[in-house]
Amino acid sequence: MDAFWYGGPVPPGITGVRQTENLESVPEKSLLFLDDRSCVQWDAIRGQRVYLVSDLPISTPLPEQVVGVIPRDTMVIQAIITLYTEMRESYDIGDKLIRSLNEKELAIQEKQKTMLRDSKRYNAIIRNATDLIFALGPTGKVMFCNETVQKYLVRGAKHLVGQALVDYVVDEDKDLVNEMVARGFRKGVPSKVEVRFRLAGGRIGIFSCMSTPLSEDGRIYGLSVIGRDITDIRSMQHRLSLQAKDLTLMINGLSHELRNPLTVIGAYIKRIEKQENGLKTDLIGTALSGIHSSIQRIEEMIVRIEQYENMVNRGLVYARKNLRLLVSEVISRHPAAPEVAIEGNEKLMAYTDACHVQAAFSRILDNAVETGSERFLLTLSRRDGFAYVSLRDYGPGVKDDIETIFAPFTSSDPMKIGLGLTEARIAMAKIGSHIEVIPQANPGAIFTLKILMDRRNSIRDKTA
Repeated sequence: MDAFWYGGPVPPGITGVRQTENLESVPEKSLLFLDDRSCVQWDAIRGQRVYLVSDLPISTPLPEQVVGVIPRDTMVIQAIITLYTEMRESYDIGDKLIRSLNEKELAIQEKQKTMLRDSKRYNAIIRNATDLIFALGPTGKVMFCNETVQKYLVRGAKHLVGQALVDYVVDEDKDLVNEMVARGFRKGVPSKVEVRFRLAGGRIGIFSCMSTPLSEDGRIYGLSVIGRDITDIRSMQHRLSLQAKDLTLMINGLSHELRNPLTVIGAYIKRIEKQENGLKTDLIGTALSGIHSSIQRIEEMIVRIEQYENMVNRGLVYARKNLRLLVSEVISRHPAAPEVAIEGNEKLMAYTDACHVQAAFSRILDNAVETGSERFLLTLSRRDGFAYVSLRDYGPGVKDDIETIFAPFTSSDPMKIGLGLTEARIAMAKIGSHIEVIPQANPGAIFTLKILMDRRNSIRDKTA
């Protein structure tokens, strides 16, 4: 802080003070020494800290602007300058400390706001994530889980926290979960497993689970696990693998299946060429009939290939459907008009694609009719999130290998060419469903469409 001297010369030996001829140039809150010989107007003094320097007695009252009267003593004046300078410096230091504390407090408050904001954002991300996010303790029990886990695995108000995760895993995959927990806590390494969970709606979901150990002070206290629903991905992989296998068999069998009718056509043509002009009409008719039937066989095979292609490329339209009505419609329009007894749930509903269900059932019905069975039994039921449509014939049963009846160009009638049940299997695979076969039901065979009851991708508290 500056010190100023006004009126007369600055006494010798005094340092740190500047002489001024104009009070207006002296900053406020400065230290000002007034010489008693200055004849200053008191009104000219504004906001300085003023000391009157005089060795004479002062009889008149001093204005408020004057702090006090000091003698014209070098040591006294120098002491006041030093004291005032140190006082102002301490004030400045105090101000800086206060500003620093205020800035620090503001920084802390801002950081707290940021942490709170980030925490809310983080909680919102965790809470609304479509993945399963949960933490496991050393015994494999759930310590924390987001709402998605609750919706997937638990019905109603039941809480998953405190429950063992393996209780919601299919029996075949429980060892995978236990191994993941053991690796995380014993070795402290991340793990990745594919696990099938029993979902709240009754169906089975496939999840890819990635676990990461959580440690504090060198001790692992939990596993953070993120599970992603890959059920549709695995269903698509299954469908694509079936398509690839079907196409491979189709290509391999195409040349063989075409060779037979072409050989027949060639043989009949040669017979006609070798005959004399007086060839009997009935022999020519037989030859032409054989040629026609072989050509018809080729055409039928081409039609079946086109049907398979149409099924693979057909779009999916999901809606809530009564399965009994769907299969009854297929039975009513079948050319053979088979008599089928129907048992089971008359109001069995599923949220699925009607076209694919009817196509698959039509193929297994064709297969049953070709066995020559005179009666058929259709049973409708539901279990574990799937609807079961089972068709039983009372024929000789399936004598071939199960995979053979799903191969292209297979028919129980040796005089016919078909795609077997290839088209039915790919139709089921597209809607996340399956075909199950009991080859020998004594008598006959049982073909079952295992239809996923709710094919929609979003989570629902109730199945259809």
